[in-house]
This record gives sequence, structure tokens and C-alpha cells, in this order.
Amino acid sequence: MNGTWDIPAQDELPRIVAMMEDEAFYDKIARVPDADLEAALAGSPDTALWVFRVDGRAVAYAFMTEMATKYPKLDEFGVFERGRGYGKAALDALARKCAKTPRYEKLWLHVVDGNEAAMALYRSLGFGEELFIAKGWKTRSDKVVDQVRMWLKLDRLRRPED
Repeated sequence: MNGTWDIPAQDELPRIVAMMEDEAFYDKIARVPDADLEAALAGSPDTALWVFRVDGRAVAYAFMTEMATKYPKLDEFGVFERGRGYGKAALDALARKCAKTPRYEKLWLHVVDGNEAAMALYRSLGFGEELFIAKGWKTRSDKVVDQVRMWLKLDRLRRPED
């Protein structure tokens, strides 16, 4: 499946925010503050907000942090149309996009321990577990949950001509 990561259009921002605010995801994703989303859209060197488009339609989003380091972090990720393979395609394209920046060594993220669907997806793309973090996050429904930090070495995606 082909798609591209791009800066969201202004009319796509409400859809991203709505997903972050959906109670169904309170224990899986965080609500990125508006100021951080705005900074990313304004070209902050440390953050990015992108949508993954397939056939011109936004099907997923990614909020990235630590972009000014060697280790960019996939801070929040959501798929608008689940169960169609968009998540895997989007993450694969995101990793390849990051691999095009020579200074980036690893792409990393935190995932709630027990979110087996997400962990299986990340593993299928080559992410490895780096660290178990006990009681690492308090969700918006006031649960304290364990997290797993997972990483992907970007060298494995680089071709010699990159």
C-alpha cells in the first residue's frame, strides 16, 4: 500500500484532536496539548505533526518529539480507519522517512504493556523491546500502567545510496 506522510491541512486538525480526546483511547494515547500541536505545525525543530495519506485521504497521524536529537520519538500515533492495514503501512513509511535523516540512529516509542495488538505491529516492523517501565504512565482514566519502550534501529532501513 502506497501512502505519504505530510503536514496536516488545517481542516484535518480537528479529526486528530477528536481521536486523541476519544474516551476509547484514554488508556492508550495521550492528548497532546494544543500549544504543542501548534508548535509542531509552525515548524518547531523538535516536534512534528504529520498525517499519512493514502489516495489523498488522511488515514493516520503521528506526533513526533525529540526530532532535534539522534533519537526521534513517536510520541503519539493513531489510525483513523482501523483493520485495513493502514497502521502497518503508515509506520513502515514513517520509519523509512526517519531513516532518510542521516543523524537519526533509532526511532523509539512507549507502548502500554498489554497492548498486544500495538506491540505485535511494532515487532512486525522490526521494533525491539529496550526497557520495561513499571508504573510508567498515568492514563486519563486515572489508571497507572506499565509501559514498554521499543526502538527501531534505522540503519537497517538505509540503502547505501541514501
